[in-house]
Amino acid sequence: MSTSSSNGFRKQRFTDDDGSGYDTIFTSEYGGSDFASDTYVAPGTHYEYLVVGDDDLSLRTMRATGGRRTGVIGPREDHVVFWLAQGHLEMHFADRVRVVRPGSPYIASASEAYRFESEETIYNGVHLADAFLRRVGRELGYHQPEGPMLFEQQDEVIARREPLRRLIRELSPALMDDRVQGAMRTALNRRLAVVVLDTFPLRDRGDDVPVANRLRDAIRFIEEHARERPAVRAIADAAGLSERSLQDVFVRTLGVTPSRFLRDHRLDEARRSLLHGVGEGGVADVASAWGFSNPGRFATAYRERFAESPSATIRAARGPRPENGTVSARVRRALSFIEDHADEALTVERIADAAGVRPRRLQQLFQAECGTSPMARVRHVRAERAERNAADEKRVDH
Repeated sequence: MSTSSSNGFRKQRFTDDDGSGYDTIFTSEYGGSDFASDTYVAPGTHYEYLVVGDDDLSLRTMRATGGRRTGVIGPREDHVVFWLAQGHLEMHFADRVRVVRPGSPYIASASEAYRFESEETIYNGVHLADAFLRRVGRELGYHQPEGPMLFEQQDEVIARREPLRRLIRELSPALMDDRVQGAMRTALNRRLAVVVLDTFPLRDRGDDVPVANRLRDAIRFIEEHARERPAVRAIADAAGLSERSLQDVFVRTLGVTPSRFLRDHRLDEARRSLLHGVGEGGVADVASAWGFSNPGRFATAYRERFAESPSATIRAARGPRPENGTVSARVRRALSFIEDHADEALTVERIADAAGVRPRRLQQLFQAECGTSPMARVRHVRAERAERNAADEKRVDH
């Protein structure tokens, strides 16, 4: 299945079911380079490769199951940021080997060739044209190397905040809509490009410090000094930025101001404290420990962020059952997290952490309130999506 338009937008699908050869993907997507002949697919491998986007930026999905895949990807015109939702991937560069597992994003710079080996993988990625990234970088006033743009990986302190993945979830409905073209699509593409440039450090910049490193330093400073409620000026100084630049990078990358980020982090840490038990001072002591001097304002801010009161958090952590079949805030949060992350490698521990409850307690809550387990819910959501995707493809084909 393939659709395209004069401005470069296209939707294209390759799959073993319709007779597409595996090397067709490489021939089509990488200009017919001779490395495609060095691609190997084990017998019995099933694969599907989807492309949606234009010449500047496109979203990609690869599902390959039932066998092992190897090949060589040569220098190309686009940088690739991707996540594994499932499986195992090894990337063999000239000077290093990188093992990629489900979880954090990984960026493959356009100019670097590598051999890959993968098995049972589900891959979600964003391809950004080198020329487009350079243009956006110039607009931002970023120093760029004279040679190839070579990216470092995100620091863990940024990766766990998932700035790019959050933005993709927000923009993907519009990016996948063929009616969104021209200036509007370019604006959406640019938002994603800015986050890539803000969160993946560029190498070979001399003495210039990438904004990604400055953002990392700002977040670390906030996390280390959250109890002290540092002023925005102190955060900016720690990161080597002006207050205005700090505000700009936080808003466009994380969607919040530094002050709001600090407040949310303090609330998150207070919640962790409540989940792990409180002393004789109860909620008031926890609030005070994280810089909330007014208990009433703390309770209001806490309820706005977590949709429950601090005392409800304590009760949920201790384990009371909901009455009359109602679904608790924790289960609602877990269900929402499953919906948002169903295509990723989910575990009970990860879902429980997002819901703010211990794994065993989450299992109990699901059984009591939903009559099922968290992982059964994950499988159900995935099956529903597979059915919808199949139905959508049939409608498009007809």
